[in-house]
Amino acid sequence: MSSLEGINWVRLSFVDVFGVGHSMQIPASRFDGAVKEGEPFDGSALEGRARLLETDMRLQPDPSTLVEIGDGLARAVCNVLTFDGRRWPGDPRTALVSVVEDLGELAQEYTSSVELEFFLLDESGVPVDRGGYFDEDEGRGASVVRAAADRLGTYGVDVDACHHEAGPGQYEIDLAAIGPIALADAIVLTKQVIREVAADARMRATFMPRPFADEPGSGLHFLQRVSGRFFAEDGSLDQMGRSFVAGQLVHARALSALAAPTVNSYKRLHSGAEAPSAAVWAHVNRGALIRVSSYMGRDASIEFRGADPSANPHLLLAGMLVAGADGIEREMALAPAVEEDLGGFDPAGSDSVRFDALPRDLDDALDALLSDDVMVDAFDRQLLSRLIDGRRAEAAAYRNQVTGWEIERYLDEA
Repeated sequence: MSSLEGINWVRLSFVDVFGVGHSMQIPASRFDGAVKEGEPFDGSALEGRARLLETDMRLQPDPSTLVEIGDGLARAVCNVLTFDGRRWPGDPRTALVSVVEDLGELAQEYTSSVELEFFLLDESGVPVDRGGYFDEDEGRGASVVRAAADRLGTYGVDVDACHHEAGPGQYEIDLAAIGPIALADAIVLTKQVIREVAADARMRATFMPRPFADEPGSGLHFLQRVSGRFFAEDGSLDQMGRSFVAGQLVHARALSALAAPTVNSYKRLHSGAEAPSAAVWAHVNRGALIRVSSYMGRDASIEFRGADPSANPHLLLAGMLVAGADGIEREMALAPAVEEDLGGFDPAGSDSVRFDALPRDLDDALDALLSDDVMVDAFDRQLLSRLIDGRRAEAAAYRNQVTGWEIERYLDEA
């Protein structure tokens, strides 16, 4: 969108350090000034629930993201500036922009499509259907997902496909491959649109990693590509591609703090045949962290399966790029693939390939992030401090809870 004709207000959108979307609205007449100098706002909102003291900052909208969303309202994604007009490295989007600039050609040629999974619930919190994987039956949920996809299309976000996932009321929407900054922005917008369309239909969309103990969790899978690189003519990984995958595996435990950033995330990981539990790669093993497709040509991809929808996509994509680039720079060797046999993949039973188990809980993941110098050096110290302190507080609050399971099991046993 290149004109504000017919627009009365512009929603300035940004995400906090935890990936939660926020916004403020300004009259359209102030938009050009905001692009040039930034619009003042309270930057403590970037700390999410951990916010304490007000901080004077500026929101600078990226004019290339301006899109009309109806009723005289437009939306633009923002970077955060200090009050004196400098880019603030504690902003998640700015962190990704900086990584893309630092990595140069690799990041500029990098694209990824995304498979985003979620549940649709009725007003009482029950899944809206009892469908299964790729179920053809038409239901309330299917119409909501299509309506969300249609709306995203009008906003400039291309959807490749959508379908029913394995759990009741669980769906997947697939975003077309684009560059890392645009993709992170699109994931944030997609979640917002799905929530809005679901609410209009008297439903509730949840992107919680695992909302039901007896059902599959929801993942966020990235199908990564770099134009003209990573794959040989026969469809196998070339040396650069192998090192890129090796880098993401070497830094997998640290990446988990960005990819699976909540207490609930670790009830999805390690929980079933299709949930990653170890830093291994494969072609067909559904439990591998990275799956290299057997497709050839433009459809070949490197699928990162360790993330869930609670991730901050800007920080996660920055971390994934840094990890892969480190593998290339250090010419890391890629261990053999760990494929799934007929009995299912059991990493604990493997003695032929060395691998690192993924973290079992959030504290373990945060420790891994802090001990990974490459990951730590990739981000502003203030940003990491806010992220880690906030997540540590969540983990501590969770440990202080006494659950119904504990009451039932131990109340009369001790």
